This record gives sequence, structure tokens and C-alpha cells, in this order.
Amino acid sequence: MHSENQRRRRAVLGWLGAPALAALAGCGGGSSSASTDTLRQAQRVAPRVTRDDPPRRRAQAFERRGITAIVTSADGSAMGVTHTDGRVMLLDSQGHETRTLQPAGSAVCVGLVFSADGRLLVGVGRDGLALGWGVDSGARRFTLRGHDHGLRAVASGARGAVVVTGGEGARVLSWDGNNGQLRQVMHAGDFINALSVSPDGRLVASGCADARVLVWDSASGKLLFTLRGHAGELSAVSFSPDARQIASAGNDGKVLIWDVASGQQIQALAGQRAPLRSLAFNTDGSLLAGGGQSGQVLVWDSATHDVVQDLTGSTTAVNALVFDALGHNQLLAGNEDSQLLSWVLPARGAR
Repeated sequence: MHSENQRRRRAVLGWLGAPALAALAGCGGGSSSASTDTLRQAQRVAPRVTRDDPPRRRAQAFERRGITAIVTSADGSAMGVTHTDGRVMLLDSQGHETRTLQPAGSAVCVGLVFSADGRLLVGVGRDGLALGWGVDSGARRFTLRGHDHGLRAVASGARGAVVVTGGEGARVLSWDGNNGQLRQVMHAGDFINALSVSPDGRLVASGCADARVLVWDSASGKLLFTLRGHAGELSAVSFSPDARQIASAGNDGKVLIWDVASGQQIQALAGQRAPLRSLAFNTDGSLLAGGGQSGQVLVWDSATHDVVQDLTGSTTAVNALVFDALGHNQLLAGNEDSQLLSWVLPARGAR
């Protein structure tokens, strides 16, 4: 729909590895933050916890290629992007590379968050480590150790006061963004493919390999809800900006909307031609975007749950999605061809 308008709005900013431009998320979408004050500028090595719980079953192998994560700074001046060749890169708002934080050949980084003041970029890797780099200098500032297995997701909330990490060890670790110390260990019981933190930092949602969405109290580590409705591995979860809803997507092709207060399913969304890999709400929560294994990018109205945009431009799976943090409804998507696609979507009434 609106194919001509879509062609006018869409821009392909480039490809990772191109000489002039670098294309630009875990799973999951949205701009997150991890506080500079918490993860101090001196290198910090967090205490190692006991070994992760053994997963109950073997999850699907991590097979994503190309861009694995995109994140935008709160002031809109910078982007972070990761690639399966190991690179972690900083780009300006136009998608031009400004700094390489981690070179090709390093452990694959699968998720990123910016600090609230934009001075730090935190990434989690397939080697089980969480690393923090200074945006201005590009120097590594800290290393957080706590997982003994490869990571797949990172998320944060409360302006960086809560940072959560998870992956193939069946645990979600919650870190204090003010001092970099481990706060809670949440036992998920299976691989963690996706994480989201409510904007106020009170709740954590994890998308598991066993088709469950788990919702935790971040302060106590108490499991509040187990959301069942998917029939396959979860690939993405996202809190709405008002923290009233959770969107989840899985390899079963379903996209489900959940009520956070009751833990009940509200809606099953339609329109996707293949399972989705990524989800992102815009800043006012009026739109939800999903990126599919087929390259399709769908946008739903959060109030009516109708498809309002079926965007074209990618011919390969869309691994990462993020809306700009300034409320301009610019949607960025990173795919397996290492392309960054960009659309500016029309505004809709906020819920």
C-alpha cells in the first residue's frame, strides 16, 4: 500500500564495508540506555556468578548474518551498529561511519545500548561478555562478566539504571547501571533470545526458546507472569512506551500483544508473510514495526491493530529495527545484506 509514497520516503543509507557509507539493534528494537555514571569510565570487571543453568533443550543455532543490532542515541546524533563479522561501529545521524569500536574478527556482538548521556555504548557478545566503549575516545571502559555461555540479547530501562543481559545459559542477569554491580539473577530455564525492559525499569520481559514470554519484577527478580500463546521459539519482545503492553514475535509466525497488568493476550496481529525477527514501538507508542525473515517490514497502528504500512526495500531477513528517539517516526532497519534501510512514517494519534 502507498507504494509510491514509500519509494519517496525510503532511503538506503549504505552497506557495511562500503568505502564512504556504512550501513547501520537484539534482538528486539527500540533505543535503550545504560548510565555512564553506573558503568564508570575506569574499567570495571563485575564478579562472576555461578555457572548458568543448563538449558532444558537445545535451541536453534545462532545463524544471523549481516547487521545484528542497531541503536540510536537519545539526542539523535549517533548510531551504533554491529555486524556478524565482529565489527562494532559508530555512525553519525546520516549513516556515515565515525569510529570503529571493535574490529572485524572479534567475537560477534548481538545487542547494543547507549548510555543515557550518550557517552558510552554497551554491547553483548557471543563470547558471553558485556563490553562498554567510550563514544568520544572509542576506548574500552569496562567488561562485565557473569555469563558462561554465548549472549543473545541486552536491554535497559529507567534511563540506564537497569541493564539486563541473557542468552544461552538460561539466566537473565540484571545489572545496576549506577555502579555496574550485579543486582539479580533470574532463572528462565531455557535459552533467552530476546529481552526488553519497561521504560520505568520496573519490569523485564524475556523471550525464550521454549515459546514462553516471562515477565519479571526487576528489583526482586520475582517472576510475575508466564505468557503462553506461541508455538515456537521467541525471536523478539518489546514493551510499549507506557509499559501497558508487550509485543512478542516467534518462529511460529505469530505476533501477539499482551496486557501487562493482567498477563492476558489482547490481540494476534495479522499481515506478516513470514515469521518476524525484530519488533520496535515508536516513541509515543502509536506504531509498532516488525521486521520479517522474508525482508518484509510491517507497521501496525497500536490502537486498532491494523496494518498501516507494508514497506518494501529488503530482499533478505530484517534482523534489527529501531525508531528514532526524537519522535520523528524515522524507522531504521538492518538486514542480512548489511544494508540499512530508512523510512519516515506519517504521524498517527498516540494512544
